[in-house]
Amino acid sequence: MKRMNVFLGSILLLLSTMLPTTMVQATENKLNIVTSFYPIYAITSEVVGDLHEVRMINSGTGIHGFEPSASDVAAIYDADIFIYHSKSLESWTKNLEANRGNHPVQMIQASEGLEFKIVEGLVHDGHDHGEESDLHGNTYDLHSWLDPIEVGNEAQLIAQSLAKIDPDNADIYTQNAEKMAKDGEALVEQYQAKFNELDNKTFLTQHTAFYYLAERFGLKQLGVTGISAEKEPSAKQLNEVMTFVKDYNIKTIFVEPNVSDKIAQIISTNTGVEIAVLNPLESNPQNDLTFMENYEEQLKILLEHLK
Repeated sequence: MKRMNVFLGSILLLLSTMLPTTMVQATENKLNIVTSFYPIYAITSEVVGDLHEVRMINSGTGIHGFEPSASDVAAIYDADIFIYHSKSLESWTKNLEANRGNHPVQMIQASEGLEFKIVEGLVHDGHDHGEESDLHGNTYDLHSWLDPIEVGNEAQLIAQSLAKIDPDNADIYTQNAEKMAKDGEALVEQYQAKFNELDNKTFLTQHTAFYYLAERFGLKQLGVTGISAEKEPSAKQLNEVMTFVKDYNIKTIFVEPNVSDKIAQIISTNTGVEIAVLNPLESNPQNDLTFMENYEEQLKILLEHLK
């Protein structure tokens, strides 16, 4: 990681001497907005509507372990506005700000002021990407976009920040963000009622990405963490998982798209649980659905497998 930070710092320093130091004026007064990854791109796009161009630098992979390329950094510095999730999740943004120099790009942290939640319900001790720990050993989940209420909060923070930069369109940003927040509230109300009817409210995941979702809908997530995807679980780890499967009457283990399901396959072979895909929406689903619509698709999958 230290080598990567040194490498990224070198790229940033080089670009600071190469890129123009005046803001690029967008066509027809459209702002050039760059975002870090899918959830922030989707939220920003709905807040902005058709007013400005919104792009993301990372569309094909998850955010964990992602480091921007030289062309990504150039695109950010060439933009009017760069919007990202958090310094905790995207630690490379600290170098971006430190080496920004005279580039006028304005940076917005969408989760600013949010207190990330302490993760509970881990099957195995250890940390995974998308989590951070404090000095007391608490592990925090950073997947705040998996709570529709937090999505609404982030949409409103983005709208407020954009309104300061572009006050002429402040009302549009505010209205779009408020609509997104209301859509999130309606989704929560609808599916809380559905999940409340279930006898079994516990689900097993290969990656502990769904704590925000679980807490919002009154569910309990059991995550298999601390087990490397490159090697098989030890007998002790496997027995621990099988105990949880039995105690909580687990019927399904959820895996992410485009991520190795080797561990889930081993658990399935030894316990008979079904394997299903539950998308944490870190990467672009490549469809025409809104963020809330994509989120609802995940709720439908989870609900069906918990019945």
